[in-house]
Amino acid sequence: MVFFTSILIMYILYYLQAEGFIYVTIIALAGELINIFMTHTLTRSVETRLNTQHKRQVDGFMKQLKAKKKTIQELEKIQDDSVTAIYKANMKITQLEKELAQIKETDSANEFSSRSKEQTKKPEEFIDLPDGSNRNSS
Repeated sequence: MVFFTSILIMYILYYLQAEGFIYVTIIALAGELINIFMTHTLTRSVETRLNTQHKRQVDGFMKQLKAKKKTIQELEKIQDDSVTAIYKANMKITQLEKELAQIKETDSANEFSSRSKEQTKKPEEFIDLPDGSNRNSS
């Protein structure tokens, strides 16, 4: 485009000389206007393409962020449920410990009165095997 315009300008200047400056100026202005419009169109096209590309990337990141937020919420719910279950279990343990202490107190009082001294327990045999072993102990 520029090469063609320069050849046209040289041709007009050579044949028209002084009057050719007006024509050359008009051609140069028309060429610049065409160049500006083409540059503007190209810029808009590139901008639109980049906007769609960035929009796709941002949408992908937003989907990932939503999925991660959902996962975090699910894990927080599981954590809250677990904390509640542990709290209830601890309360049950303390209650059972209190009941066990009361039972031990009553058993210790009854044990001295009803226990005979002749009863002895047979000592358990010491086995050096782990639990679940199939080997015979003899």
